[in-house]
Amino acid sequence: LIPFQSLNLLLKSIGATLTDVQDIVFKLAFFELRYHFCTTQQLQSAVIRHYSKQAIKQMYILILGLDVLGNPFGFIRGLSEGVEAFFYEPYQGAIQGPEEFIEGMALGLKALVGGAVGGLAGAASRITGAMAKGVAAITMDEDYQQKRREAMNKQPTGLREGITRGGKGLVSGFVSGITGIVTKPIRGAQEEGAAGFFKGVGKGLVGAVARPTGGIIDMASSTFQGIKKVADSSEDVISLRPPRFFGEDGVIRPYRLRDGTGSQMLQVKKM
Repeated sequence: LIPFQSLNLLLKSIGATLTDVQDIVFKLAFFELRYHFCTTQQLQSAVIRHYSKQAIKQMYILILGLDVLGNPFGFIRGLSEGVEAFFYEPYQGAIQGPEEFIEGMALGLKALVGGAVGGLAGAASRITGAMAKGVAAITMDEDYQQKRREAMNKQPTGLREGITRGGKGLVSGFVSGITGIVTKPIRGAQEEGAAGFFKGVGKGLVGAVARPTGGIIDMASSTFQGIKKVADSSEDVISLRPPRFFGEDGVIRPYRLRDGTGSQMLQVKKM
């Protein structure tokens, strides 16, 4: 029984690591029949056969989109956008004048460097993130995995925030791993008695190693996310004022900062 559980745990960890994909685009050719008579069953078979072949042809995109491989598809697409901007921006500037051409050169170079650096950082972030997800699965703690997913889903706004979040995750991993040695057996005993106690001992010992390890990997992943954000050439659109407040009657009235601020505060409270 114990070897079977260990094998199941290993497969679960590997599955959690290998199944994440991002930024993939499937392009399937359409199916068309002209002046062809067939039964409903024959038509269904033809459609299934056609799209099955199309899906097999696009399988390489799915493989290149795996996070555990660094998502090469996303990296290539980001780099190609940078190369396109490197030629397009100066061309657009040259049409308007010499100063605009120089500005276009600067924008194109920034996009090219940002695409390369951001692509590499993004690939490293995805690889480390996939590894950390697999390590988190080993802990067999759903609460811990859920909290980790929520924390990692929040993208850092810059390098400093990425390092800060990574540091917090690292400290949290070490603290929760050490305290879990005591808390897991107690909780297991309260829920399932003696059997739960021994399960808790196992979870606590595994967590003592897996959680700090996952914290170290998550720190690296958050740092790479911050680097990618800095290298990203696009600028986030920031609202200059709170949204306009509309009363129950729906009438549009002159904007008042106090009403907009109050409405925004209430919306945040509800969330």
